[in-house]
Amino acid sequence: MMDFFIANNHVEKPKDEPEPETETTGFHDLPMELLLKIMKMVSLDDRVAAGQTCRRWLEASHYYTPFNEKLVFRFSNINFCDNEPPIKNFIQAFRIFPRIELSSVTFYGNSDFWPDFGEFVLELSFRNCLIRDTELAWALQHVPNLRKLRIESCDELFRMWQFDKQFHCCQSNFVLEKLLDVSVANNDFMDEKHFNWIMTIAPNMAHLDISNCFKMVTAVRRVAMVEHIMRFINNRRFQLETLKFSGTLSIDDICLSTLAMLDGLCLESLSLTFCDKIPPAIIDLLRRQPELKITPALQFKVGKVKKTIQTPGFISFLTSQPNLVHLDLSSSLGVTDEVMELITTTLTKLKTLKLRRCILITDEGIMEIVKLERLEVLDLSNCERISDRAMFNGVIGRRMKNLQELYLCELPSLSDYSLIQVTLNFDKIQILDLSSSPNAATDATLQYINFYLLHLRKLILYCCTKVTDAGLTGIDLPYNPLEIWDISESFAIDRIFKLRTLVLTGCYKITDLALKKGFSFGELKELHLARCSMLTEAGIEALVTNNKSIEYLDLSECPNMNDHCIDLITANLKRLKTLKVNKCPLLTDDSLYFVSVNCHYLKHISLAGCFKLNRVEERLQAAIPTLKTINNK
Repeated sequence: MMDFFIANNHVEKPKDEPEPETETTGFHDLPMELLLKIMKMVSLDDRVAAGQTCRRWLEASHYYTPFNEKLVFRFSNINFCDNEPPIKNFIQAFRIFPRIELSSVTFYGNSDFWPDFGEFVLELSFRNCLIRDTELAWALQHVPNLRKLRIESCDELFRMWQFDKQFHCCQSNFVLEKLLDVSVANNDFMDEKHFNWIMTIAPNMAHLDISNCFKMVTAVRRVAMVEHIMRFINNRRFQLETLKFSGTLSIDDICLSTLAMLDGLCLESLSLTFCDKIPPAIIDLLRRQPELKITPALQFKVGKVKKTIQTPGFISFLTSQPNLVHLDLSSSLGVTDEVMELITTTLTKLKTLKLRRCILITDEGIMEIVKLERLEVLDLSNCERISDRAMFNGVIGRRMKNLQELYLCELPSLSDYSLIQVTLNFDKIQILDLSSSPNAATDATLQYINFYLLHLRKLILYCCTKVTDAGLTGIDLPYNPLEIWDISESFAIDRIFKLRTLVLTGCYKITDLALKKGFSFGELKELHLARCSMLTEAGIEALVTNNKSIEYLDLSECPNMNDHCIDLITANLKRLKTLKVNKCPLLTDDSLYFVSVNCHYLKHISLAGCFKLNRVEERLQAAIPTLKTINNK
């Protein structure tokens, strides 16, 4: 590669004359400023691959700070032991590892990895790991610069965690002053002592996540733990910026009333599942007096009599946090239209609003969302009562100029008219999710998406059964929806040249024509074509020829996939890391041979339901050293 520009038709000099040194100019001679500018334009995986060109490119791709901040080293389903790979190999490395994620990892003793590399670790995550309290303390006391810590789904750790005099002595040995973000989500058996120990080592913590906790314990234990957390929030109220309670039971109106009375608590991000019922008198009062100033006790006159009503804690808490930027109320059955009007009036700084599965919201509650001019992320999925009227009057508008993510899953009353207006008004959208919205995603709306939404990075059309080849390719449309005077034109989906993820699972009307005429992406990384039953060898051949960047491919339940298709996929997609071909009955042992010979970077493969395959793990594990998971059941 480095000798690419050397001329081959040079003239040989006479032997008696000394030959001058050959001057070579290749990619390794590029100025560092130009090299960094090039690498800013490519994806993280491409940047890592480019770092293997030479030492100069390695230095540019790994040690430049903005690039280094995006690298995450993930260890899953391994033994964390100094005498076994991969940890044995990492201990001998010369690089640093600033962000580490450990998933389903089993720890064996105190590893030398932490004293050697812990100084450079900035983010550390434990998910579903088998780790003891002493091993956790050993790791944490050697990461003095840690900024983010996640201990999630580690109930076994908290069950076996015993506090004794020796551990209390170890507890007082270190404090992580730079630790700002702590997550203990999805843990049921964490008690007050565990929580106190984790919070003690993070005296400057500003972001706390206790989502989906305490589900499997008794109600008494759950209430006691929630009260303990409320006391902690009271003590740290001047420094907390983020609270996440989604899915955690016993966070009720009483708790929220307590939080509303805390002077000094000023949150920027809140995640909460609120299911209590707001009293009808409050709803009626808010409906009659929408500009009413919310206080802990609302006073109003009925004739000549002055009455007082205690304000629900949920409403008091929301109105006490006017600086909220991110609000997630997913699955909150207590959110009504009146609450929505209060949110849009009070929380004018919102950039993120998630209302997934808030089933009591109707069109009236969505009408005022257009007031949130700074909104960038909006999730209205599963709000079944929302119709075109709400979308047209409450969401679509020129005020929200920076909307980048829009989620409209499972909205049966939403038509293609609303989606067309979305494409005309929000051309900066990068993520669009229309899963299971049967009337919104059609061939006509897909043509508008192909033409206007050129910044899309992720398009999800899961089970959008009205999408056909015509919408993806622009061929054989009944009429062209985009017509100006006498000019009529259609567009293929590959016009969205920035697309990285495309989900077409369950779009069973798609055939080989779509893959031949509409799929030619330079940056497409992830493609889902499960249950597209009409795809055959011809379509797969065109797909793998024109889309070389695919790293994740799902062809599950495509009955025409055979061994030759697997040969085409594995021979052409050199970057393939995940392959799913579940319930493909034509696959035989020959497909395993093609995978083992052609795949050099494959990490995950799923072959469940392929009944003709034999000895899958034995054939693949020895042949593909990078393979981590094999699903054949």
